[in-house]
Amino acid sequence: MKTSKGVDLVLKPVSQFKIDSLRMSKVELPVPTYTMKVVGGESLNYPMDEAIAKNQDRMDEWNAYVAEKAKADSEYMKKFLDLLIWESVEIEIPDKESEWQKANDYFGIKIPDSAVERKLFYVYNECLGSPDDIGELMADIFSVSKIIDEEAVTKLRASFRLGVSRQANSRVRKAKK
Repeated sequence: MKTSKGVDLVLKPVSQFKIDSLRMSKVELPVPTYTMKVVGGESLNYPMDEAIAKNQDRMDEWNAYVAEKAKADSEYMKKFLDLLIWESVEIEIPDKESEWQKANDYFGIKIPDSAVERKLFYVYNECLGSPDDIGELMADIFSVSKIIDEEAVTKLRASFRLGVSRQANSRVRKAKK
């Protein structure tokens, strides 16, 4: 893959077993529950939804759950994308004595020390030049890794382009005001 910065990225397949291991490590937040008495007087717990939360005047609890779930899902998705880049992109990362490191130090840009964070920082900041690059990279990783079929990869590419195009159009509309 050639990025908008002109960098050729070499990709290798990501192991489906590694992806499955990440998926299995995801902790699902428990859905709040409500108690209902059934015939015979027994009380049973059921998972709550927004309508039940409204009816039982428990929207604060429901909103806190929704916010926490969104945060956890976002963190998981970042880990998933980071795993794909870590495992798939084959690239030499400059060491701590490199001119790249010295230049970043000069400008006050903190380069992570851990190998994973350093590689991700390098790929995102030195190799990828646009949101479109990220979309293409993910689609190429999915394709080379056979994570999804080619028809789904084609749809994924189109969705990234549509999303990037919407972002660009919204920026233009805001700038014209």
